[in-house]
Amino acid sequence: MKTKIHLSSTRERWTLSLTAVALLVFFIFCVNQLNLETGKFFQRFWEAGTVIQRFFSLNFSDTTSILQELFTSICMAIAGLAIGFILSLIFSFLGASNTAPHKFFSVLIKSFIGIIRAVPALVWILIVVASLGFGNTAGVVGLVFPTTGYLTKSFMSSIEEQDPAILEMMRSTGANWFQTITEGLLPGLVTPFLSWTSIRLESNIAESISLGMVGAGGIGMLLVKAIGKYDYPMISTIILFIFVTMITVELLIGRIKKSLR
Repeated sequence: MKTKIHLSSTRERWTLSLTAVALLVFFIFCVNQLNLETGKFFQRFWEAGTVIQRFFSLNFSDTTSILQELFTSICMAIAGLAIGFILSLIFSFLGASNTAPHKFFSVLIKSFIGIIRAVPALVWILIVVASLGFGNTAGVVGLVFPTTGYLTKSFMSSIEEQDPAILEMMRSTGANWFQTITEGLLPGLVTPFLSWTSIRLESNIAESISLGMVGAGGIGMLLVKAIGKYDYPMISTIILFIFVTMITVELLIGRIKKSLR
């Protein structure tokens, strides 16, 4: 018995060692492929202090415009979340393996959601901007895609983790598909669904800011203009407002989740 345990531990050590060596070799290969200019980086790194000093000054002369565009970004995030949430509810119950009316629906929806999740949000917004033009509409539509992909995947995971006995009990009583969902599963899914949605709201606000930088409207457009003019005080001011907004949203979501529990 001791010999077997010793051999097993030796095999595990060898496996871990080989894995570590393989990962190290792969890391070196990736760095070599990137042709990183490390010499230039360290040369410019010591000059970064002069640039950083310029960010320590603030400019509150255009606070009204900053607040208006920041509010626009938040509205886009909420609108994209609302539309994505409704679509995700439908797709998740049709796509989850234990609630899908037919296996074909589950495979089709999971494949569709996989494609949406594989494409970054920035790519979706660029496609939408090219189709609809610049503006808030492109921002909302662009956010619907990653929101739907994220929430549908999360919702389906929560649905498939539910106790199979609930579904069996509802079906044994003669409940139809809709009753099984609304009366059997939904009461136990409210908390996880709200948790996933709150996490996605924070991501939507962050993405709405970055998407504005490619012409989708909101505070991102002001930030791009400030960067283009090398207006360091304005850049710092916008970043400060974004930081305060994100912290405030996170605290509010935490309070809401606690009150619901």
